[in-house]
Amino acid sequence: MRIRLTKRSKQPQFDFPAPMYYVAKLVQSVPAVADFLHYLESAALRDKISSIDVNAPTYVTGLARAGTTVVLEMLGQHPQVATHRYTHMVMPYLPHWLKVFADKTPIMTSPVERLHKDGLMVTRDSPEAVEEQIWQRYFRDALDESTSAILDGKTTNKAFERMYPETIRKLLYNQGATRYAAKNNYNVSRMEYILKLFPDAKFVIMVRNPFDHIASLAKQDAVLSQLETADPRLLDWTKIIGHREFGSAKVCINMGNRELVREIRRLWTTEEGYVRGWAKYWASIYSHVLHRLNSSKSLSDAALVVRYEELCEQPAAAIDRILQHTQLDSDAFSDVREHYIAKLHKPSYYRPMYTENEREDIINETTSVARRFGYDLTRSESVITEPVN
Repeated sequence: MRIRLTKRSKQPQFDFPAPMYYVAKLVQSVPAVADFLHYLESAALRDKISSIDVNAPTYVTGLARAGTTVVLEMLGQHPQVATHRYTHMVMPYLPHWLKVFADKTPIMTSPVERLHKDGLMVTRDSPEAVEEQIWQRYFRDALDESTSAILDGKTTNKAFERMYPETIRKLLYNQGATRYAAKNNYNVSRMEYILKLFPDAKFVIMVRNPFDHIASLAKQDAVLSQLETADPRLLDWTKIIGHREFGSAKVCINMGNRELVREIRRLWTTEEGYVRGWAKYWASIYSHVLHRLNSSKSLSDAALVVRYEELCEQPAAAIDRILQHTQLDSDAFSDVREHYIAKLHKPSYYRPMYTENEREDIINETTSVARRFGYDLTRSESVITEPVN
């Protein structure tokens, strides 16, 4: 396949303050440093956070490029909600002290287009997927493709289960909020474990029609590959922050089928199989989602599936569904809601050009799963025929 990028997207650049890069690298390389700093901050804030409860945290998840970022960005503007921010990428273990320090510096105060070159503008205060660094600190094989990434109700990790809620409480204290929200694509394999930790957790699962979704994934893979060539630091940076969806460092989420992961990896290395590899990956992720939702009533009750197309084409209804499901105050969100109703639209910064064989590969690999989300791929690349099951 070929992806036609707009002129704006053809020359991406990696731009991140060098001191922040090296501090983050130190913390990732020497986990004891992170543990010690977390302990110091928690001890200093003990009286302030001891009475804070983690109530109904919201987890936005799904395969990358399904709209998870914009949903987190939107929820992060709710006055009740605290999220990790770009500032916290350097050290998510110090959500309070790092924010206090950052507020006294001029770094990343002006909006810039994020590395993905997808039109989303960010500053140091923009919500971002940061907590994955914590998950990978305590689950060392989280990105081991040879091992199942599924964490369920039987999973136990006492050190993580002490540290993680405490970090959330520090974040809630710092931002004066009562609810935590996180975007983390890898959490698509951890929902039942999260529900074990927080029985009142809410999940917003984003899904996108596979024709457009795979085009977006391929476009992002190309952009990150260009960035890595221009600045080798990016390859290291993606490993530090745990964002391994694209570029030469990309890792499959193993949903319990190691042979399938190997096949996807093999297909990605060939021009003729590249699109089919992404199609198999899409089907792997979302068939797992469907299976778990059908197998667990508690998870099904806690989860809301939102199609990307509805978010772009019927934003008012989609936003209202998300607010109702997450039980966030809609009155306090009215101005933000109106802003996103006007802002949300389908992307126009790339155009997919599939060969006939690639179109057939997508249909063959994804149709059975896509149909259960209400997509009819045989009629059109973007037709929605039914509500989500």
